[in-house]
Amino acid sequence: MGSECKGYGVGVATSPQQEQEQAGAAVAPFVAKTFHMVSDPATDAVVRWGGASNTFHVLDPATFSDYLLPSYFKHRNFASFVRQLNTYGFRKVDTDRWEFAHESFLRGQARLLPLVVRKRKKAGAGAGGGGRELCEAGEEVRGTIRAVQRLREQQRGVEDELRAMDRRLRAAESRPAQMMAFLAKLADDPGLVLRAMLAKEEELALIDKGSEAQPAKRRRIGAEAVDLAHSRGGGAVPFPFSVLGQVFY
Repeated sequence: MGSECKGYGVGVATSPQQEQEQAGAAVAPFVAKTFHMVSDPATDAVVRWGGASNTFHVLDPATFSDYLLPSYFKHRNFASFVRQLNTYGFRKVDTDRWEFAHESFLRGQARLLPLVVRKRKKAGAGAGGGGRELCEAGEEVRGTIRAVQRLREQQRGVEDELRAMDRRLRAAESRPAQMMAFLAKLADDPGLVLRAMLAKEEELALIDKGSEAQPAKRRRIGAEAVDLAHSRGGGAVPFPFSVLGQVFY
């Protein structure tokens, strides 16, 4: 459909005599308001002239619709504003941005504004005019769809980041509870650490020898560990364990 749009001109061609007559005519209110809005330095963050001064660019359509349009045109409909631009022969020069141009809408050239007039339908060109309008409407719809797709991708990225942050937060919140549970168990049984150390050493020794310890021997080692803890004063042994109760080597 984009190739079909190339065949349509910006507006109806005029002769030098017609241009002189139009130059003496009044400026259309829509054109005058748009020119003033774009030229106002106070609105540069929302709408401003392009680098070559022959286009204007709406940088923030949302703010443009909420604040500028009601101030100049008594409505908030951005699509209606774009349709009005098309009616006066403006064209969208960038498919990814809301940037428009007209050969007589130039920065600092207010004397040319009378030449920006509504497009008139030529006799027998009804079908072509309808095709042009469909082409322009289709381009506007495609631009809106691309903008929505970009917003959705940004939203998905934010949601993924929030889920990752939630997982990290939950993991951080669970660590103090695990630590308190282990300390409570250690307070009830001060010999727990020593027994666990001896059991770990025994397990490593058995792995090296390729054999398994007998249950009776395991119980004897555990009893000796308790006796050793009591012989040292009955106090709690040093804490060499992680939250999960494994020895740091």
